[in-house]
Amino acid sequence: MMELIALRAYAGGYRGCLVDEGAYLFFQLTRKGRLRRLKSYPKGAFSDIEQFTAMMMKFMLPSDFLRPPASIDGLTLPELDRVHAAVSQRRPSIK
Repeated sequence: MMELIALRAYAGGYRGCLVDEGAYLFFQLTRKGRLRRLKSYPKGAFSDIEQFTAMMMKFMLPSDFLRPPASIDGLTLPELDRVHAAVSQRRPSIK
């Protein structure tokens, strides 16, 4: 089980951030199934997840961050589609 703390959908797939044992990992997963590790930050460089997300919100939209984080079984399109659908239902639409 992995913990997903940020997710952004785009036409070609998803970009997001996972937490593993020692790092925060940014990734990109395309609709064609290509997974790229974009950047990682050691967890020890931050006091907690709140400090990490506060720092990353300077560079990313706050709405990209999931509160609470989502547990996923694996980094797959069906799992990210499931989380994205659930998050989209919770967010108010902007008109």
